[in-house]
Parts: sequence; C-alpha cells; structure tokens
Amino acid sequence: MLKINVRKVMEARGIFTPYKFMVKNGFTPTTATKISNGDVEYLRLEYIERLCGLLNCLPNDLFEWSPNDRKEDSPTHPLQAIRKNENSLNLPEILKGLPMDKLRQVEEMLKGMK
Repeated sequence: MLKINVRKVMEARGIFTPYKFMVKNGFTPTTATKISNGDVEYLRLEYIERLCGLLNCLPNDLFEWSPNDRKEDSPTHPLQAIRKNENSLNLPEILKGLPMDKLRQVEEMLKGMK
C-alpha cells in the first residue's frame, strides 16, 4: 500500500509540528491535517510540488510503500525504493550524542556537500 508520510522528511528538517508548518505555508487547515496524519486518498500535484519546494526533497521522499501480499514483496517490485523503513532518520538524536570534535567534522562534511 502506498501512503504519504511527510513527517519523516519534516522531522529530518527539524520541523516537529507538520500541521502548523503547512498552515503557515498556505495549506488549508483541513488539508494540513489530512496530509500530516497521512490520511489522504488523493493528493493534488500542486500540493506535492509545494511540499517538495518547502522541504527541499523529491516526491519519492514524501511517500512510503508497504507490500500488501507476498507477490508484491518481490525484490524487483518497482516500489521497493520507497519501501517503509522502520529505522527512520533521526539526526537530532544522533547529533546530540556526538562529542564536539565529531560535530565539527560533521559540520565540515556538510558544508562540502552544499
């Protein structure tokens, strides 16, 4: 099943109140609630484009997929690239535990990636 999951990208960006962020950036309260809860049956391309621009991500980053049955669980299934991953990115928690010299190394590495 394909689902939207904007929380994982937002948390990676340090945004911990998706609803508030989306309303502040022009989404209606109803739309912001549905998207932030992952409770959408359809999503306008305009919304996907706006979220990608705001979060500096690709559309695939906003979605996750879980196979419905064994047939879909094939390693060659085209949606494997966005398969739901229980080990979500938690940079703030990782960074919190690093000593200062390692944080400086991370900072320099990140500067080089820009």
